[in-house]
Amino acid sequence: MMFQDFDSFRDRLHEIAVDAVRPRAAGIDADGLYPEDVHRRFAAEGLLALSLPPELGGPEGHAPRGIVALTHATEVMAQYSGAAGLMLLLSRLPAAFLLLAGTPEQRRERLIPLGQGRSRGSFCMSEPQAGSDVLGVSTRAEPDGDGWLLSGHKSWISGAAEADWYVVVATTADPAERRPDALRAFIVDRDAPGLSLRLHPRSSVRGMSLGDIELDRVRVPGDAVLPGITGLGPLLRSLATMRPVVAARGLGLAEAALMHAVRHAETREVNGVALIRQQGIQWELARAAADVEAARLLTYRAADLVESGAGGPDSAGQLAVAKLHATECAVRVSGLATQIFGAAGSVAGHPAERFHRDARNLTVVEGTSEIQLGIIARGLQDRHMWWGPKIDRKVVRQ
Repeated sequence: MMFQDFDSFRDRLHEIAVDAVRPRAAGIDADGLYPEDVHRRFAAEGLLALSLPPELGGPEGHAPRGIVALTHATEVMAQYSGAAGLMLLLSRLPAAFLLLAGTPEQRRERLIPLGQGRSRGSFCMSEPQAGSDVLGVSTRAEPDGDGWLLSGHKSWISGAAEADWYVVVATTADPAERRPDALRAFIVDRDAPGLSLRLHPRSSVRGMSLGDIELDRVRVPGDAVLPGITGLGPLLRSLATMRPVVAARGLGLAEAALMHAVRHAETREVNGVALIRQQGIQWELARAAADVEAARLLTYRAADLVESGAGGPDSAGQLAVAKLHATECAVRVSGLATQIFGAAGSVAGHPAERFHRDARNLTVVEGTSEIQLGIIARGLQDRHMWWGPKIDRKVVRQ
């Protein structure tokens, strides 16, 4: 797609969603099967390459591109299907580490096919004992001649079954030492000997696989390591750049839930009066609209921050606020929609019921709400989030 402004870009996104995603959304949720047709359409429209630079197949000229463009696309698709929103996020998540920490050869080999839809990637950091606790990673990377041997167990990996390759986080030290400087990231092919996969049934965001990956002395060559990931700091900075895209998933879902609730309230009558004319319902919907608008502003401020190169400690709090507010907003607004639909909203497969299931998942993935609160609290303590005069930004340690 070649557009010179975001208004026409968003119009085209809605056209694609109405044509390719909306008719499939209920079926994707019902059968839980990966929507290959949606992936092909996204690839054909250039959506999988939105966050890539032109030399890797991304948009050229002044066309919408980068994290801001991907945030718009994810928001729009998430209005129609949680799986479609996650599909777009996965076009960026593994790519983020290669863009920020990979070699030119790694980027060309992996990201050009990813943007064209000829391959798919996924990101593997979480483990049974190390989800939010990144330093608890026990997957071990041991030198082996000119390569590495990876052994460990990765859990709750989105897109595990569809991926052709993974970015795997491992430690080069004894896991018991919990050394931040020992964390590294490796590119591992799906068909590597010693790698096995076990899938989990999903209760939310159905249509995208969720799996555990076992690494049993999987050998990778020396050029499989991402040279820019040399510890916890670069790893977390790479993850921070994903906050706007995750927030966009929550924003799009909340918008869709609210619009569904308003349409229902306009036609549903109680005692001969439409719900939308009853002040109690009006106020609840108005509060939800204010919630959504706040999420919108936070999400796109975060996207602008990432686009400008932010991602370190100075902006970590602001990025976390966007992810926290937008995903929690999705839970609140989808819950209200379920309530307004009444008994119908509790029936399996009803849009409101599906929205609420998918929204709850968003407060857990890509850093739980509690992790975001911890990041925000550190931003306050370190005065990266502060609203007084500069002289008042002195950090006082007890």
